[in-house]
Amino acid sequence: MDIRELQDEELMAQAREWRQRALRGEKDARGIAHELEREVRRRRGTPQKDVPRPLPTMRTLAELPERQHRSWKPW
Repeated sequence: MDIRELQDEELMAQAREWRQRALRGEKDARGIAHELEREVRRRRGTPQKDVPRPLPTMRTLAELPERQHRSWKPW
């Protein structure tokens, strides 16, 4: 099978199938699954770590709901 000729959906399906085979213990499945997954990552690209992400909204402690503390019972 030529990996580069597969459509994206078929490639991902094959990668999932071969990974499942590898997890079940099939002898040569791990290498094939790795090659398929590597092609999926190549096509989709790796996530950019330098892209700025918005910070979560910050709230003061006074704005947070007060938690009810459970009293510990020794019995």
